[in-house]
Amino acid sequence: MESTAVKPISPAPKEESKEEVTYRSITAFGWEQDDKAVKVRITSGLDGVGKLPKENVEVNFEPRSFDLKVKDLNGANYRLKIAPLNKEINEKDSRFQVKSNSITITLSKKEKGNWDDVKEKQPLFKPKEKGKEKDEDPQASLMNMMKEMYESGDDEMKRMIAQSWSKAQSEQGKKPF
Repeated sequence: MESTAVKPISPAPKEESKEEVTYRSITAFGWEQDDKAVKVRITSGLDGVGKLPKENVEVNFEPRSFDLKVKDLNGANYRLKIAPLNKEINEKDSRFQVKSNSITITLSKKEKGNWDDVKEKQPLFKPKEKGKEKDEDPQASLMNMMKEMYESGDDEMKRMIAQSWSKAQSEQGKKPF
């Protein structure tokens, strides 16, 4: 007798249609505040934003950040992400308004009071731990500082650091030993 084995048919792998979206960083904005809210205004570089469909402009609010994305404005995508914010906000009460050539983002403060800046200030240098100064390699501390700047920087800062690093590496390859 002949036996026939049934082989299960596995479905063809689904192709991901996720295209990586690239954004231009929005670096020019202004801000103002009162006791209850901080308003971030982007008034240049977004000409015609008011004509976009509503789904092309979105802002995601988190307790210590916001992320504005503008898609397909005159053939380009734009982004303004500020994280961490100076202090916490109420995400549910925060909102944004799109006008013909500008966007206003209103961040509802969790606690009343004045902010020194929109973004949390990071100390330029961390205090040294006792006993580490003598053992620390100066090259390593420079690399750590660059790593911190890269991790906390915006897209433009990351691009500049990557270009500088690449240029330095290529110049090192040209120098004789």
